[in-house]
Amino acid sequence: MSRVLRAQNLTKRFGDDKVVDNVSLESPEGKITVIMGPNGAGKTTLLKMLALLIPPDAGEIEYNGVKVNTLGEKEKPEFQRKISFVPQKPPVLTASVFRNVYLPLRFRGVEPSRAKSLAEEWLARFRLAGFSRKNAQNLSGGEKQLLALARAFATQPEILLLDEPTAHLAPQNAEFVREFIKRFVYETKAHAIIVSHSVTEAKTLADRLLVMVSGKIKAVYDGEFREEEILKWI
Repeated sequence: MSRVLRAQNLTKRFGDDKVVDNVSLESPEGKITVIMGPNGAGKTTLLKMLALLIPPDAGEIEYNGVKVNTLGEKEKPEFQRKISFVPQKPPVLTASVFRNVYLPLRFRGVEPSRAKSLAEEWLARFRLAGFSRKNAQNLSGGEKQLLALARAFATQPEILLLDEPTAHLAPQNAEFVREFIKRFVYETKAHAIIVSHSVTEAKTLADRLLVMVSGKIKAVYDGEFREEEILKWI
C-alpha cells in the first residue's frame, strides 16, 4: 500500500490572526507538491505544523493512517526522524562543515564510521567536498543553503519539507538542486512539500501546485499550469 501524508482542516492562530485557515492537502509517495503564494500567506507556518514543530489549533495530520500531531513524547521523535525540514534561512552549527552533517547522523544513531562516510558522500554530492574543514559560520548564504540540503538528504528522509530551497543559490546551483530533488523523490518514493516563490521552480518540480493566499488554499493545479494563472495570485 502506498504511503500518504495527509493534513485535514489545519488551522493556526497567532493572537487574533488566523495564519492558516482550514487547510487540507495530501502528499503521495514519490510526488512533489509545491506551495506558492504571497508573503504572509501562511506557507511557512503550514510547513512547521507538518514537521510537528508547532501544533495546529485545529485539524489533523496523518501519515499512513496514523494521527501524528497528537503523538506522545516517545512516539513524536520517532516520527520526526522520518522528516527533513529545511527552513528558508537554515541554521548551521558553529563547527566544521563536515561536523554539520556528521553530528546529526550520529544523533540519529548512525555508527561513527557510517556517519563519516555518509557525511563525506553527501557533502560531495552537494559540491562542498572542498569545504569540509571550514567553519560553517564562514560560508556564504548559498553555501550554507547547500550545506543544509546535504544535511537533510544525508538522513534519507521519507518526508521532505523545504522552504525556499534555492532562494540563496546562484542560477546554476539552483538548477542542480531542483534536478537533484526531483530525482531523489522519484527514486526513493519520498514525500516532498516545497514552498517557493519561483514559477520556474514550480514548473520544474510540481506534480501538484497549491496556491495559498491569506491562510487558505485558493487554487490547485495538477500537472501543467500557465504562468499567468499563478502570477495573478502572487
